[in-house]
Amino acid sequence: MSDEEKKRSRGFHMILFIDKKDGGVDQMGISRGLVLGFLIVVAAGIIACAIGWKVNSKARKAAEADNASLTAQIEELNTQITDLTNANNELSNKVTILSDTVNTKVEEQNAIKQEADEAHFPGGFPLSSSASMTTDDDDPNTVFFTSNEGTSIIATGAGKVTEVIPDADYGYCIKIDHDNGYVTEYYLASAPLIKEGDEVLQGAILSLVENSNQKIAYKVYHDGQQIDPLTIIKIDG
Repeated sequence: MSDEEKKRSRGFHMILFIDKKDGGVDQMGISRGLVLGFLIVVAAGIIACAIGWKVNSKARKAAEADNASLTAQIEELNTQITDLTNANNELSNKVTILSDTVNTKVEEQNAIKQEADEAHFPGGFPLSSSASMTTDDDDPNTVFFTSNEGTSIIATGAGKVTEVIPDADYGYCIKIDHDNGYVTEYYLASAPLIKEGDEVLQGAILSLVENSNQKIAYKVYHDGQQIDPLTIIKIDG
């Protein structure tokens, strides 16, 4: 083989193709550079895949780390939500208890106030037992009572005794301010058992009837105007 043929043989690779029909042989030569180029391309592809795998592996690890971090954050947020929900429920229970307590206190205070208002309202009967009762056309807003000896003359409502003074017609006048716009006056002959400045409850004894058929006058004022006592006196029986 000549040198030129040797050079050509080193520069080419021979591929034989056998035709199965007629048994003929075809050959094709591929240059060495082409083979090298193909190998380089394959190698580059392998390297690129390796690099891509490595890069993707790092990305996956980073994504997994981010996912783990997000999962931890979500769990922490869920824990915080649970804690806040429990705290809110506890606070709601406390608010409910406090509201119930306040409502109970308000109801108690309203009941006490209502009881006090009823106690201060001069709607009671001014004597402890039965008595005859008359009015006078000349003084229609004054009620006159007569009762048996020993009967108690009593406060028709709670209040403060503002005056205990002599009276020319009856002997004494007792005035009680009921602290609600009402003022009552009791005119009697027997000595008073209370004094000016005393705080009295409804039904408190102001004096005792000393003689049978003793005349007692009773007056009621509301906001400074005299009114008919029979419009507010509660007469039982």
